[in-house]
Formats: sequence, C-alpha cells, structure tokens
Amino acid sequence: MEFALLLPIFLLLVLGVIEFGRALLTYQTMTDASREGARTAAVADPTQTPASVIARVNTSLAIAGIDTAAATKQLTIRSQATGTDVWPGARGDTVYMYIEIPYQFGLLQPFVQLLAGGPFTLKTASKFRNE
Repeated sequence: MEFALLLPIFLLLVLGVIEFGRALLTYQTMTDASREGARTAAVADPTQTPASVIARVNTSLAIAGIDTAAATKQLTIRSQATGTDVWPGARGDTVYMYIEIPYQFGLLQPFVQLLAGGPFTLKTASKFRNE
C-alpha cells in the first residue's frame, strides 16, 4: 500500500530530474554558441559579417539539435567612443551576443506551465572585447 502511494511521487521526482537536466544541457549549449558567436565577431577578421557570425551560431545550435528557426539571436557591437552600435567594431569596443529559445519540457510541460504561468524561455548572453 505504501509503495502504491509513493511510486507516483517518486516517478515525478525522477522525471523532474531528467527534464531539468535536459534543460540545463540546452542552456549550456546555448551559452557555448553565444560565446562562440561573440568571440568570432570580436576577433579582427575582415571577412566576418554579422550574417556569417549568426550562421556560425546557428551551426553550433543545430549540431546540438536545437531548432534554430525558433531561436532569437541578436549580435551587436557597442562603440566605446560613441556608445552606438557599429560594425565592424574598433579595438576595445564591446561585442554582445544574445540568444533566446522557447523550451518545451516534454512530459512535465503541463506542470511547468502551471508553476511558471506560461511558456518557459531559456536566455543567455555573452560579452567580449573587440580585438
């Protein structure tokens, strides 16, 4: 009798650990892609364009199985002298790479929506100094 009462709670706990582990893996992959994009834009390479940097970020996300069409990606270089967005940046300017992805929790999605009050979104950003 006790087993029948505790089994659903135990299974929910195990599924929660698995689902949040998957979410953490997705977040870490997003952070790595964001860092790679910001680093690519920060290195003084005249062949790089904003489109090629975003394409590199998309490749990193796609390798991990993340839907790149659903991801919001934003790349900016903030001028140190004027405070405006520029491309390509000068030495010392700051490169920002921002990624946002709507995340589905699979089996636990109804519980997450109930607790979070709506869809769950993973966000990450990276910042590098332009070389």
